Amino acid sequence: MTTSNRLYFLDNLRAFVVILVIVLHGSMTYMAYAPTWWYVVDPNNSVIFTQLVLLLDVPIMPILFFLAGYFALPSLQKRGAKLFLKEKFVRVGLPWIFGVLVLAPLITYMIYFSRGVLMSFLEFWRTDFWGKMYQQSVYWFLGVLLLLFVVLAWVYEWGDRLHGPQRMVRPSGKVFAAFIALTAAGFLVISLSFGPDDWWHNYFLVYQPVRVPLYIGYFVLGIYAYQHGWFTAGGYKPEIGPWDWACVLSGLAYLAYRWGVANTSGTTLLVKVGTALLFNTFCFTALIAGVALFQQKVNSTNAVWSSLAANSYGIYYVHPLILYPLAYVFVGIPLPLILKAPALILVTIALAWGASALLFKRVPVLREMF
Repeated sequence: MTTSNRLYFLDNLRAFVVILVIVLHGSMTYMAYAPTWWYVVDPNNSVIFTQLVLLLDVPIMPILFFLAGYFALPSLQKRGAKLFLKEKFVRVGLPWIFGVLVLAPLITYMIYFSRGVLMSFLEFWRTDFWGKMYQQSVYWFLGVLLLLFVVLAWVYEWGDRLHGPQRMVRPSGKVFAAFIALTAAGFLVISLSFGPDDWWHNYFLVYQPVRVPLYIGYFVLGIYAYQHGWFTAGGYKPEIGPWDWACVLSGLAYLAYRWGVANTSGTTLLVKVGTALLFNTFCFTALIAGVALFQQKVNSTNAVWSSLAANSYGIYYVHPLILYPLAYVFVGIPLPLILKAPALILVTIALAWGASALLFKRVPVLREMF
């Protein structure tokens, strides 16, 4: 355990969630009923990976938005709005722009390349990428996050509510229930027009419409948690046992519902209500269970966690450039799925980690961003 005021377990939780992002994306290659547009689809697949994808897809991005909000407010208070936004433009805005214009086309081209579509990359970039194939790959997160940072800085400048010091206030069950109800209600309203896995693409922001209330909600919840001293010494400290059980049970309930009821009963309003409630309950319990587990078990600064935490952004940023070409190579390797999928994921993690540590952290210009 550390005696520093730094909340190392939150850094470690963020690094772990980034690893889960790679597990999610790697598993999608081997899931049964994979999206038709997925970059590389291995004909050797299993419903086990489909179920894993359904579970991991729920909490990982909201947790990253929560952590971004939690760390954003003290940074804003320390630097002021102008310097805060300057830093965020360098660390988030520039990587987002480069990712969208340069890296996302390369990643998206894997859809054509892995299926033997006869089109050169340059032709693809000039034509289809800016039309029916446009997307931002994993860099969509940076665009949405940058917008939230801008809004936060504006609110900070035009009001006094975010200027005060932390106040130690333990959250009540009513606060948690109200948060789940609000995010579920927003999810439900938007789900009347969009499916839970649908994407909305435009040339500025790319996002999943039903999850916009979660992007905003968890970012704001992170700010609220920091203001009220959650997870600090003397602040709110969630218990592992109850929250872990709540996470496991709500996750199993959500999976059973999506796999059973939602698949067999169509898209009636009642089904949508159940999906919204279970999705958002599982998402919230996963967040608090993760915090509880890492606060009590992984509040460490050893060499591995320190390196993972320091390189988590770089790992997230570079992993698609490694994962999908490797997945294409792995298609031709006659290994059972129980070996192939973990091998793909572990090799990707190792290479992405190495790329971040050896390149992003050593090249002066990149070091300022990552």
